[in-house]
Amino acid sequence: MEGYRRRNAANHEYVNSDLYRLFYDKDLYIIAYNSVKSNDGAETSGSDGTSRHGFCQEWVAELIAAMRAEAYQPQPNKTMMIPKSNGKMRKLSFPNGKDKLVQEAIRIILECIYEPTFSGLSHGFRPKRSTQSAIAEVETWNGTIWFLEGDITACFDEIDHRILESNDFLIGLIAPKAYAVNLKQ
Repeated sequence: MEGYRRRNAANHEYVNSDLYRLFYDKDLYIIAYNSVKSNDGAETSGSDGTSRHGFCQEWVAELIAAMRAEAYQPQPNKTMMIPKSNGKMRKLSFPNGKDKLVQEAIRIILECIYEPTFSGLSHGFRPKRSTQSAIAEVETWNGTIWFLEGDITACFDEIDHRILESNDFLIGLIAPKAYAVNLKQ
């Protein structure tokens, strides 16, 4: 994975090919498990009743076999509604244990490709970056007169999630580099 990170850092136009084969590597799933095992939601079971507690080498072998056969299919999420502080309800979705592993494996791969291309001034949802790192950055600026704060609270409550989950949206989201990411070549 480090090789992908180095190549994309050195050349933002680098064409990443044959990424799908990364899903055949058992180490990717072990790294993914180690990444999600301490998350608060990792113990929550999905619609099939599995959570991170079921993780085993058999899961890894099953996932790799499904990926090789191009037969992997994520399962429906378990969903529940929870109350928000304003009295409205919020939908929560919980993937099963195997799907959590695959989602984390995808995040790891995409982070290796895209993280080196992001602006150093971007701090949201990035490794080793936070609100505190953004504030520290702003404190180094000279001559700034105005700061505008935006609140996007509940913005995702109003977005049609069927569009977000569609392949067309995903392709549009990563279009600037989509030509450089070829999963099967």
